[in-house]
Amino acid sequence: MSDALLILVGLWLLLAAVWLAIHPLFGGSVEPVSPAVAHRRELETEKARLLEEIHELKLDYATGKLSEEDHAVLEARLKSRAVEVMQKLEATAGRSSE
Repeated sequence: MSDALLILVGLWLLLAAVWLAIHPLFGGSVEPVSPAVAHRRELETEKARLLEEIHELKLDYATGKLSEEDHAVLEARLKSRAVEVMQKLEATAGRSSE
């Protein structure tokens, strides 16, 4: 009898997990996001990605996977793009606070 009860409880837990996973697909309460907020989120995501790439680049150079010249070129490119993204983020922050 206890095995049947455990199976029943397991099935209920499985059904609950499936429902939680698919509920948002069927009109769950998702708040609309303004284009400005969506753009800011994209910039923040890109900034995080660039900073992670810069960190990985330093690790690759430290472990000898990259020559000094390759490291310098790639680092300059990544840092330049990161600065652009950060400037855009600052500009969007200035507009949203007005």
